[in-house]
Amino acid sequence: QPQAVQAALREDTLLVSLMLVNNELGTLTDIARIGAIVREHGALFHVDAAQAVGKVKVDLASLAVDLMSFSAHKAYGPKGIGALYVGPRAHSLLQAQIHGGGHEGGFRSGTLATHQIVGMGSAFALAISQAEAENRRIEELSCHLREGLLALPDVQLNGCPEQRIPHTLNLCITRSGFTSSQLSHSLALSSTSACNSASNAPSHVLLALGMDSAKALASVRVSLGRYTTQADVERAIEVFSKALSAPAAFW
Repeated sequence: QPQAVQAALREDTLLVSLMLVNNELGTLTDIARIGAIVREHGALFHVDAAQAVGKVKVDLASLAVDLMSFSAHKAYGPKGIGALYVGPRAHSLLQAQIHGGGHEGGFRSGTLATHQIVGMGSAFALAISQAEAENRRIEELSCHLREGLLALPDVQLNGCPEQRIPHTLNLCITRSGFTSSQLSHSLALSSTSACNSASNAPSHVLLALGMDSAKALASVRVSLGRYTTQADVERAIEVFSKALSAPAAFW
C-alpha cells in the first residue's frame, strides 16, 4: 500500500525497492503512486519487474522509477541473464562492482554473454508481441480455475482478489490437518517461491500478511503459463475436489 511506504520512509531513506508483481501471490504494487511518493521524498525507487514481462504494461517514461530489473527466464528466455534499467537520477550514483575492461558502460567488466543477451532480447520481444492474446487466454483459464477451486470447501484466496495478474493464484486450504505436500503426488505445486523451494519453513510473504504458520504451510501457489491448457485446469480442479471431499483419514 502507498500509505505503508509513506509511513516507512525516514529522513535517511536513500532507496525504496519493491516488486511490481509479487512472485508468490501474483498481486500488483501501485508503482505509479509509490514512485511519486518516493520521488517527493528525494529517495531512489527500484522496481523488481521479473514477474511482469509480457504480463503488465510498463511505460518507464511516465513513471517515477529510477531502477527496474528484469529476468529473462521469467519470460521463457535463458536462465542466468537479466537486465537493469538505470534512469538519469540513479546513473551517476551507481558504482562498478566488477572492474577490468570497462564493459557495460563501465558498470560491470567481463566478457559479455552474447548468446544469453540475444536469447533474452528475443524472449522479451516474443512475450510482448503475444502479450495481448496470451494474457486473454490466461485470464480465461485463471477465472475458470479460481471459480472451480474457491467453490470447494475449505479453500480461500490469499492476497488482494482484484489487483493481481491472472497467472498466479495462492490458496489456503483450511481443512484440518492439510499440508501442501499432500497434493504433490498429482500436481506440480509449490508452497512458496522457486527461490525458497528447498526450505520447509512457512512462506515469509504469507506470514507478513498476518497468517499463522499453520495456515501458511497449508497454502499452495498455483501458476499458469504459456503451456497451460484447459485440460490442465480441469485436472487441477478434479484433484483438489477429490482430495478435499475425502474423509480426514485420507491424510
